[in-house]
Amino acid sequence: MLAAGCSGAGSPPSDPPLADAAAPTPETTAPTPDRSTTTSALSTTSTTTAATTSTVPQEPPATTAAPSESLPDEAPAEPIDRDDLERLTIEMDGDSLRLEGGRVTVTYGGLSTSIFTLQDRVARGDLDGDGDEDVAAHIVERSAGTGTFHYVVPVIDEAGTAVARSPILVGDRIGMDDIWVQDRLIGVSLFDRGPDEPFTVISRHTVLEIDVSDETPVVAVVGTGPIEDMPLPGPERPAIDVRFDPGEVSSTENGSIDFRERQTYTVRASEGQPFTARLDAPLGVWLDVRLDDVAVTSASQRSQLVTAELPTSGPWQATVVSSHAGQVDYGLTIEVLPVVEASPPPTTTVARVRPPRPVTPDDEGAVVYLTFDDGPHAEYTPQILDILARHGARATFFVVGRLARAYPDLIQRIAAEGHTLANHTWRHEDLATLSRSAFDETVGRTEAILGDLATPCLRPPYGSVGANTREWAAAHGLSILTWDGSPEDWLRPPATEIADYLVQWAPSGAVILLHDGGGDRSNTVQGLEMALERLADQGLRYEPVCR
Repeated sequence: MLAAGCSGAGSPPSDPPLADAAAPTPETTAPTPDRSTTTSALSTTSTTTAATTSTVPQEPPATTAAPSESLPDEAPAEPIDRDDLERLTIEMDGDSLRLEGGRVTVTYGGLSTSIFTLQDRVARGDLDGDGDEDVAAHIVERSAGTGTFHYVVPVIDEAGTAVARSPILVGDRIGMDDIWVQDRLIGVSLFDRGPDEPFTVISRHTVLEIDVSDETPVVAVVGTGPIEDMPLPGPERPAIDVRFDPGEVSSTENGSIDFRERQTYTVRASEGQPFTARLDAPLGVWLDVRLDDVAVTSASQRSQLVTAELPTSGPWQATVVSSHAGQVDYGLTIEVLPVVEASPPPTTTVARVRPPRPVTPDDEGAVVYLTFDDGPHAEYTPQILDILARHGARATFFVVGRLARAYPDLIQRIAAEGHTLANHTWRHEDLATLSRSAFDETVGRTEAILGDLATPCLRPPYGSVGANTREWAAAHGLSILTWDGSPEDWLRPPATEIADYLVQWAPSGAVILLHDGGGDRSNTVQGLEMALERLADQGLRYEPVCR
């Protein structure tokens, strides 16, 4: 049936009489004939929903006392109270259902059961123009396997007796926001969805106006808009500080959230740090990442994966925001990597050398050697693997040890799909600046995490090779491998430039340097796809250079 969002034009009156506030009793004007009664907030098929009114018994004619008699003062009738509502008799599909304690269960045979429950939210005001205070009640029908239907029930004060008129359906699996009575009209504010959206998602705020002055209620939509236009409620729980264990760059937080709730997580990070927030949750639960007025993404973008190089330093907030119709569990993984300088100045006076490749390829024919540094990355590595698989290409991935530990599934996938893995240090250190013990620690830890999947190659970050780098690498059974050319994708040139470079130089048999991690690699992904498409008819083979 439906759901909602809000706009200023469709907002309820500024001071609607709610709950125990009585409404004024001006004369009611019947709706004009051309007034629309079709609303998607009433049916997913956008059909008119007009509930028929049960016959209200007429009041008996007033009796006139004889002139000689004096009538005692009558006590005013008590207003309709909660007890009256919990014992209402309502008409549903031709059946009379009597609530007991605000609830009734109806069985239609077999496992088909509906449970009708009176909700706490009610609005009071005069609905029939007699000066008495009537009630607009909210009843929910939960029908197994069918839906959760929300009804507004006009309850009329008939000489001190609460008489329910026919329930008016306002939506299936929606969120009721407010009900009010004003000028003998029932106003309803609710949250629903568009006609083509799944029931699990709430995307709109809708305001309805229901005229019950005639036997057939007239329902009109008087305002609708995206739910993002509605202010979010404040956090129900304090923000949670995200802290990484020693040596870790990521942390996973688990929680539970209900509709219109939010939970904020705070992580301190610096300008330029690669940041990833990944949300494992049903659709309708989104991420909002910002620092004060600087937003990386907002909940209105409906994203569950956010990657960015942070534009400023401070306590960044990753907020889980729910527009899901019901309570759900979620997992939020936040990763903050150290800043990786793309091309630092030389850090040693020893001339850089290009040692021979550790493996002399014996491939025949036109062979391309693609290599990827600085991964694995949760977003870009899988995309690159997909592209390589589509083109039957194999490559060598030079991985950062701590990221290999963080994403073991990606390491296994790289190997399983015929690619090879090689050492790129534990934290992307400049090897030419390290002491022997620091060198052994960063290289040895990475070799240990790769285990039997490691090939005998070491690629120094930045291509920085010191006087002892080759000797110390050989002590670990490794040979140094740099590269012959690169489109310098770490500088994020346009994808077309990356593709042009690969098309020009890949057929030469050179070792090509690309990156699947260390920052935003979306241009690398696009450029690689374009290049392999353009090279598809040239009879090339793509092999790993380290084996």
